[in-house]
Amino acid sequence: MGTLYGYISLSSDLNTIEGLEFYEHKETPGLGGEVDNQKWKNMWVGKKIYGLKNDVQFQVIKGSVDNESQLAIYQVDGLSGATITSRGVTNMIAYWFGENGYKEVLGNLKNVNKT
Repeated sequence: MGTLYGYISLSSDLNTIEGLEFYEHKETPGLGGEVDNQKWKNMWVGKKIYGLKNDVQFQVIKGSVDNESQLAIYQVDGLSGATITSRGVTNMIAYWFGENGYKEVLGNLKNVNKT
């Protein structure tokens, strides 16, 4: 368990996830190391980061996403046996897409795209 290093790609709306990649981590193989599992990373595609009030809504949840839920667009399945890693990934997204991260920059880019 340790620091995750990665990147995320967004669509032109700067809210919809197009892809995710972790290029370095010290997670336990078969547990938190499942961040490398392509099936899990594919679950991220099409998910939204920001809610209607422009707050970070994205979460890696415990268990499986209920696709009937209104929140499903902001959620991906948790990593079985890796609760701390799942929570860490959620916190990482909240930080980097929040007030202390790139939220202002993304907001400015959205405004530029409107003009």
